[in-house]
Amino acid sequence: MASSMAKPGFLTPLYSGLKEFPPIRPTSITPKFNDSHFSPSQLSVTVKRAKNASLLPIISAQSSPDYIPDAKFYKVEAILRPWRIPLVSSALLKMGIRGVTVSDVRGFGAQGGLRERQAGSEFYEDKFLAKVKMEIVVSKDQVEAVIDKIIEGARTGEIGDGKIFLLPVTDIIRVRTGERGEMAERMMGGQADVSSVLPPA
Repeated sequence: MASSMAKPGFLTPLYSGLKEFPPIRPTSITPKFNDSHFSPSQLSVTVKRAKNASLLPIISAQSSPDYIPDAKFYKVEAILRPWRIPLVSSALLKMGIRGVTVSDVRGFGAQGGLRERQAGSEFYEDKFLAKVKMEIVVSKDQVEAVIDKIIEGARTGEIGDGKIFLLPVTDIIRVRTGERGEMAERMMGGQADVSSVLPPA
C-alpha cells in the first residue's frame, strides 16, 4: 500500500529512472478513496501509459540504401575449414601480409547438420562444426587482393567452405611505439617492403 501512496500535486512515474519512457498524462491518474477518513497524505494512484507510447527510444538506420562505410583500414574476417588454413596463410605470406590472428571457433551455417569432408573421410557432428577464424587488418588498397587469396586457398566448391566479413577500422595503434595509422599497420617484410623490391610487372 505504501508504494502506491503519493502526495497531492507530486507524481513519481513507475519507471522514473529511465528517461526513455514517455511522460505520464495527468488525465490518466484516478484517485481512489479507501475509507471515510481520507487525508491528503493517503492517495491511491493508478498510472496508465499512453496507448501508442514506445518503451524504447526510436533509432533510425542509415537512410541511404547505397551506404557503404568508408575507412582507410579494413578488417577481413574469414571463417574457414581448419585444414585449408595452411594454404591460405601461405598465400597471404607470399603477398606480404604479416599480421594475421587465428582462432579456433565452432558454429554452423548452411552446412548445419551436414557431414563434413576432410582428406577423403566424412564425419558428422550433431550441433556445431569446428572452424577457424582468420582476422587480418589491412589498408583499403589491399582488401580485394587479400579476399582473392583467401578464396583461392579456401574454396573446395562444397557447402561449408566458409564466409568472409569485411569491417571498417577507424584506427590502428602499435602498443610498443604508440604509432598510429599507416605506420602502425606497416610491418617489416610486409607488402610495402615486398612490392618495393619486386621488379615492375
